[in-house]
Amino acid sequence: MALQLQRHGARFPDDNASAYRHAVHQLARARKYHSHLKFMNDYEYALGQDDLIPLGATQSWASGAEAWARYAALLGDAGDESIFIRASDMPRVVDSAGNWSTGFAHASQGHIHPKIDVRLSEEANSTLNNDCPSAGGGTEEMNTWLHQFVPPIIKRLTKAAPGVNLSEEDVFSLMAMCPFESMAKARVDLIQGLKESGTYEGNSFLAKQKARSPFCNLFTKDEWRAFEFHGDVEKYYKTGPGNSLGPVQGVGYTNELLARLTNTPVRDNTTYNASLPFPLGRAIYVDFSHENAMVAVYAAIGLFNRGPHTKDDAKRVWVANRMVPFSARMVTERLECGAGTGMSLMEGSDGKTPDGTYVRIFVNDALQPLEFCGAQGDGLCSLEDFVESQGYARRSGDGDFERCYN
Repeated sequence: MALQLQRHGARFPDDNASAYRHAVHQLARARKYHSHLKFMNDYEYALGQDDLIPLGATQSWASGAEAWARYAALLGDAGDESIFIRASDMPRVVDSAGNWSTGFAHASQGHIHPKIDVRLSEEANSTLNNDCPSAGGGTEEMNTWLHQFVPPIIKRLTKAAPGVNLSEEDVFSLMAMCPFESMAKARVDLIQGLKESGTYEGNSFLAKQKARSPFCNLFTKDEWRAFEFHGDVEKYYKTGPGNSLGPVQGVGYTNELLARLTNTPVRDNTTYNASLPFPLGRAIYVDFSHENAMVAVYAAIGLFNRGPHTKDDAKRVWVANRMVPFSARMVTERLECGAGTGMSLMEGSDGKTPDGTYVRIFVNDALQPLEFCGAQGDGLCSLEDFVESQGYARRSGDGDFERCYN
């Protein structure tokens, strides 16, 4: 069994689009430009808002094709009926689910045609959307970090563009223009060609295309490390373990995961909606969501459970752009080992593979250690030990969900 939780593909800026446009407008007020800022002499802001971009569609398509390559053998004779797909009901999320399905169908040479089975409204509690009004959003911690690394940048940009008056938020927005504009510049014709040939290779595609925003050249490597760390701080204190009400926002999905792994009804008193279809016994489950909801799930399960520490800590585990990039995915596999299964995944002290049912988790293809349920180097936990390790979710968050609305 394979259970995939996936973020939507790359998109235009969301609610922050107005802040990005404002920052560019502020920079355009300079009397003259020096050095790397000369592109501003004829620059026009051209980013859309909220919608998927071609690269994002391709990311989801490629994920579907890869899922076929890895898990087609699980489908058996049931075909389409072995796959269950849900999506949080926002256009870019639903579109990502549709693109994934198209990629899966294409890779199967048209033999399998997955469909979206359930759309979960974002207007109500949902296991695919984070919702906790009392949780806060980590604004204080993010601002503290901005105050530390942005002032020298303001000083340098003001010197290179006399007459500008940039705030710390403006500088952050100008930095964000680099990835958003670079992704949007990816050529549609080349993306389509790679899709058809099956040679699309993910985010490295941007580097090969040289689709690079001029805003990328305005900042140093150390400033980019500080920008990256800002994302770590945001996710840690928004829906991650740095927020006392972060992990509970991932409890609903975690309990659904346990139900599917054990083929038993969901037991949850948080965001699970019992009125919606929730079939058991499928071979492949795919759920499409947002990055903040995924971070909450990681926190609820116990993944990446060490905080952001400092930006210069090369061994830090909590790195948001590796945890929840566009089209990020967490894949949980249930594996059967024993006579007749044809699988030899781990060895006991006698050199034989212990019979039993096991769980392992990949995040963006990286095998997770799962120390909390006794996994060794192979990342495998017995299903029983994995379920036992999820006490916080099985207890519906120890009362934290009620605190969300107090």
